[in-house]
Amino acid sequence: MKIKKYQNITPSNRTNFAMVYHHAGRTLTQIETILKRAYGNPLPVRTRDRLNRLRFKLEQMVARYKQCETDLKLEYKNRKNKS
Repeated sequence: MKIKKYQNITPSNRTNFAMVYHHAGRTLTQIETILKRAYGNPLPVRTRDRLNRLRFKLEQMVARYKQCETDLKLEYKNRKNKS
């Protein structure tokens, strides 16, 4: 699997962040199910830890996105009040 560089990803208006987050969460759950079928339950420690790390990074991205969204709304409100 090859991931695009951050700089090469263009903005898109076709999706919203909540939709992308939920889809990524479902995909992560599907990957976990496939790995459990392959390795057995419970998963090996390294595999489980990597899945948890990816889940945590998704949550961090959402937290950062929400913070940016809040900051932009506040900035928009301040600019609107100044005008």
